[in-house]
Amino acid sequence: MKWFLILTLALGASATDPDYGKLLKGAKISLSEAVDKALAEVKDGVVVQAEIEEENGGVRWSLDVAQGDHIFEVGLDAEDGSIVEKANEQEDQSKVAAAAKVTLAEAVAIARKESTGRAVEARLVMDGDRPQAQITLYAKGNTTLVAIDAVTGKPVEAAAQPKEEGDEEGEAKEADGPAFTENFGEENADLGPTGVNPFWNLEPGYVLVLAGKEKGEKVEIKITVLDETKKIAGVECRVVQEDESVGGDLEESTRDYFAISSRTNNVYYFGEDVDSYEGGKVVGHEGSWRAGKKGARYGLMMPGTPLLGARHYQEIAPGVGMDRAEVVSLSEKFTCPAGEFEDVLLVEESSPLEKGKERKRYARGVGILQDGACKLVKYGKEK
Repeated sequence: MKWFLILTLALGASATDPDYGKLLKGAKISLSEAVDKALAEVKDGVVVQAEIEEENGGVRWSLDVAQGDHIFEVGLDAEDGSIVEKANEQEDQSKVAAAAKVTLAEAVAIARKESTGRAVEARLVMDGDRPQAQITLYAKGNTTLVAIDAVTGKPVEAAAQPKEEGDEEGEAKEADGPAFTENFGEENADLGPTGVNPFWNLEPGYVLVLAGKEKGEKVEIKITVLDETKKIAGVECRVVQEDESVGGDLEESTRDYFAISSRTNNVYYFGEDVDSYEGGKVVGHEGSWRAGKKGARYGLMMPGTPLLGARHYQEIAPGVGMDRAEVVSLSEKFTCPAGEFEDVLLVEESSPLEKGKERKRYARGVGILQDGACKLVKYGKEK
């Protein structure tokens, strides 16, 4: 018996997912029709992403059309099919666009033969070196994700995973251990931009500076908690800026969005806006994502009470960021330019989108001590 990668969320969408039932009531244009209209407008390219969303009180299809090393973002009224937005974005999706032999419209037709429902999201992503179309279908309050091989047009086969005894969510076990938790049971009303987590400081003005060498060049990472918030997926989040310089030149500047639970003190990651630099100029935004957009949901960045062996997703942005963490130790000793620390939290990070693992260390009342080759140099409130 063959099993295919068809995941049904039987309890319906999460609190941060769109209300697809409401959105579809106002949509006379299907996802496949929206793809055709976007291509007719842009004239050339490959649609790599399409989703239905609410914008300024109306319902529209948002589509990304890849053309070389940039994309055209096309907004299309879901009721009458008119173009309401068209913008050129510096984002390179050329690899997946060139590798895919199956269009998103064709993948939607294949997905609907495997499962029921109307397509509400579709995207082309790279699964290793293989292009894959991921189609989200909605029917009667449930969403179903169907993965299609974007070369052969066949549903992606997956190994059958029996439900573990006592596992109410029925999560499949990872190949090297228990599943990584991706649903956290929080209420949006309990999440906000202020609070106290022993390993993650969200107090405005708090700064950490890490430094080290990579490939012979000096690397510096400066993390600043801003006196600024932003609402993401209905939750007011704290904005944290992270600047990374290599050889004295700014290479990447990121605005991260975090919220903390007043109930558990867990710190959740709601997304990031990334600016990549070359020669002092912004050249791209690769890695950017936000919860509630393009199928992304918030992940757990730092538990209020870390437990040895616990595993969880930090990012849940399909095809963009799927970082996950495992608590490896709660009793490390670590020395760095900022001082000597005990009872250090050691976390091992990985991603199903990439090979390899990375370790990070955190100290109570301080925050991160080590990120790759960079170690903490100084920390505290900036005057």
